[in-house]
Amino acid sequence: MKNPDLNIQMIDFDEFAKKLQTKGESKETYLKLLQTSIDELPNFAIGPYFWFIPDNTDISIIDSSDNIHEITSYKKDEWKKHYPNFFAKIMPAEDHNYFMGCTTMMLDFLEKTPIKERKNYKFSIYCRMEDKNRKLRWTLIQFPKIIFNEEGRGVSAIVMVTDLGIFEVINKPRMTIMNISNVKHPYFLAILHQNKIENLTIPNITRREREILTCIINGLKTPEIAEKLFISYHTVENHKRNLRVKTGTKTAAELVNFVLQNQLM
Repeated sequence: MKNPDLNIQMIDFDEFAKKLQTKGESKETYLKLLQTSIDELPNFAIGPYFWFIPDNTDISIIDSSDNIHEITSYKKDEWKKHYPNFFAKIMPAEDHNYFMGCTTMMLDFLEKTPIKERKNYKFSIYCRMEDKNRKLRWTLIQFPKIIFNEEGRGVSAIVMVTDLGIFEVINKPRMTIMNISNVKHPYFLAILHQNKIENLTIPNITRREREILTCIINGLKTPEIAEKLFISYHTVENHKRNLRVKTGTKTAAELVNFVLQNQLM
């Protein structure tokens, strides 16, 4: 399978808003469609996180998690008043423009992708963001669920922002793309300044192994992982052993470091 065909470019806020704005349904409709995915977020979190729901029909925020003030320096009602340029207040300029470029690139790619294939692609953006004490920390921005209108345009989504500050392994803004249908080369790294993407030459990690990794990153031990995923202790140990072999690591700490350094989450 060929690399995804992506047009990567840095953009400013005005162009970002122009590219995103489109026709759609009511805000209540989006909330209803996204509720199940919101409820599932704790199962996939790899650290402290918050979420918000944008509405591209009027470039606003519909809702956000109640804990948003615990991870950023702004309260929930303040977030709802400022979107998407709100990120300019809590991100360095380079990271802010990078985030907007990545987001528009992602939506443009998915809008051109057949509906049945969109679920195969997972996008992860790594940017710096101010925490509640206004100190810059690395964050992981993901889109667990995106809603498209009848014209195939992205109109709303869950945007999940995870604090990676405790890991300290990311050193520059990056975006990775995972194609779960591509067994041979499932991971790609977006190189915005070079207007291209390239294969990440790393082993394929199965869906179950990714679930195990999420648990490990959250500090769960083998018995706790087995109970959480409804599998046996022996099965968990086998998955952990396979992950260490695939990644060439020996300990859980090395495994977590490998995953985050290669932007696999």
